[in-house]
Parts: sequence; structure tokens; C-alpha cells
Amino acid sequence: MPLQYKLPGYAGNALLLLISVIICAQGSILIGLLLGALAILNLYLVYKLDTFSRPEGILVHQLEMTKVREELLVAQRRVSDLESSIASAPR
Repeated sequence: MPLQYKLPGYAGNALLLLISVIICAQGSILIGLLLGALAILNLYLVYKLDTFSRPEGILVHQLEMTKVREELLVAQRRVSDLESSIASAPR
């Protein structure tokens, strides 16, 4: 992810987290906690977006999807084998 998108994402959400701490200190604990949870979620999402947008992250995702596809093909073969054995079994 380019720095021009990453920097405002981290800085803005860090400020939101700071504001939530200030609101908690002033007495509105519920609003402060909700705002803090939102800030932490946003920071996590910016981090995940940043790591996924790297070439290594994309490659890891493609490898995981290939593994899932292979497992799905194996499961489909097992199901078709079971269906054929059930169909050919004497009644």
C-alpha cells in the first residue's frame, strides 16, 4: 500500500484512539470504549490491508487458495466415489 494511503490511515486512527481515551477520562466511559474499539478495529484493518497489498501477501493468499481448491477436488472425488458405490451396491 502506498505511503500516501498508509500514513493517513494509521495517523487518523491513532488520533481517534487518543480521543477515545480522552472521552473515557472525562466520564463518558461507554462512548469512549465504543470509539476506542472502532479505532482499534480500523487500525487492524489498515494493517491487514497493508500486509495483504504486499507481493508476499498476495502470493501467500494464492497458495492458500490453491491448497483449498486441491482439497475441494479430493473431497468431490470422494463424494462421487461414495455415490457410485452406493448406486452399485445390491439392495
